[in-house]
Amino acid sequence: GSYLCFLDSDDVMMPQRVRLQLEAAAQHPTSIIGCRVRREPPKSTERYTRWINQLTPDQLLTQVFTSHGPTVIMPTWFCSRAWFFHVGPFDEGGQGVPEDLLFFYDHLRKGGGVVRVDQSLLLYRYLPDAATHSVL
Repeated sequence: GSYLCFLDSDDVMMPQRVRLQLEAAAQHPTSIIGCRVRREPPKSTERYTRWINQLTPDQLLTQVFTSHGPTVIMPTWFCSRAWFFHVGPFDEGGQGVPEDLLFFYDHLRKGGGVVRVDQSLLLYRYLPDAATHSVL
């Protein structure tokens, strides 16, 4: 296909996700399109979840170099396949390599944008043994 829609195996996307993000991607062909999320369990990472959901459109770019990482989280990413290959592949260096963060920064260095659909389109599950906790 012409577009890539990322989803972690333990998360759940809402039925309207692909349609809404495709519409945004068509308007922003060199952007990563994210969305708001609902966290499961609801009180897990409450501060982080509030941060990613409440960023203004301007803050999606101005807050990218904080300790929190990407302003739109990888399980919400949607982008054109052509842009993804322009940026380059994920660094598959193994456990502890933050491949999504490294890709995100490469994307920005190559002039990519960051857009968020301001609807909750993903149930983002928190699991204590998730691979995210192994990032060095």
